[in-house]
Amino acid sequence: VTMEKANTSFPSYNELDDYLTRRNSNFVLLLVATITSCGWIIYLTYYNSRNIGLILTLIINRLYKNGYIHIGSFSFSVLSGKVMFRDVSFINEDMSIRIQDGLLIFRWWKMYNPKQKQHDPKAETRLYVTVNGFEFHVYNRTDLYSRLQEIFGLEPTLIPPHRDEEKEREQRDKSLESVHIKAETQDPSSSWRSLIPVIKVNISTGRVAFGNHHLPQTLCMNFDDAFLTYATKPPSSHLDQFMHIVKGSLENVRVMLVPSPRYLGLQNDEPPRLMGEGFVVMQSNDVDIYYYQDEPGNHCFRDLSRDLCKKSHDLFPQHDA
Repeated sequence: VTMEKANTSFPSYNELDDYLTRRNSNFVLLLVATITSCGWIIYLTYYNSRNIGLILTLIINRLYKNGYIHIGSFSFSVLSGKVMFRDVSFINEDMSIRIQDGLLIFRWWKMYNPKQKQHDPKAETRLYVTVNGFEFHVYNRTDLYSRLQEIFGLEPTLIPPHRDEEKEREQRDKSLESVHIKAETQDPSSSWRSLIPVIKVNISTGRVAFGNHHLPQTLCMNFDDAFLTYATKPPSSHLDQFMHIVKGSLENVRVMLVPSPRYLGLQNDEPPRLMGEGFVVMQSNDVDIYYYQDEPGNHCFRDLSRDLCKKSHDLFPQHDA
């Protein structure tokens, strides 16, 4: 019985050391280290980014309740400032955004000058984004539909009542905030635009669609490559904060009317002649994009109305009878 217990018990450290010494322990340790290293390299190569993407998906969806966000894989490198992602999608009741894969490069090694102009379109690019397989689909406009239901006195059927209460609360808070005077700070170091004045985005194989299965046709715009640059510059009016600027070019652009896959309604009009996937509305090899938009300032409407009343009083003075 004692011999069986001795054979089945776990060997002690001295016994294990003697065993490895008699059987060339260096070779055994080398074999174990090699197998462990190969397993760790395989995990980092094929499974680590997917596990990080799964964890990020669970955390983001736990915190964000107005849609669903999925991240297939996610990895980053601090030394090169690179963030890589794959199979990213965002879906809510109005639209969906899907990205097959992409990477983001933040050039942190570039010298940061706090005294640099905050709105300089010719500044050095610090953030670079590359996306492959981009899809943007707008299939609903819930806010507009709910507003129409409210105007015509219909019962809300698209948005639950608790969301309406949240929106009313947000509008009430915004109306209260508009009473206070807010001025934009002139310190460029307090804004992210001083750190990232210019953003360059390259998209390979993109698609933008507008429509749903309740419409007979869906408007689609396909392009092969897009090179976009985002920057800001001083506003055209002193009442605005700054101006958004998006410049770029698209290659092999094609705008089509494609039959909706699940449309079961009646065809009141004859469908246009199809050419391949759908009816081509516009097609061009090169398209240049210039988009400008002013960001409204946070000024008090009370002061503006007071100025307007003062000007109207100066233009139309009241005379005593």
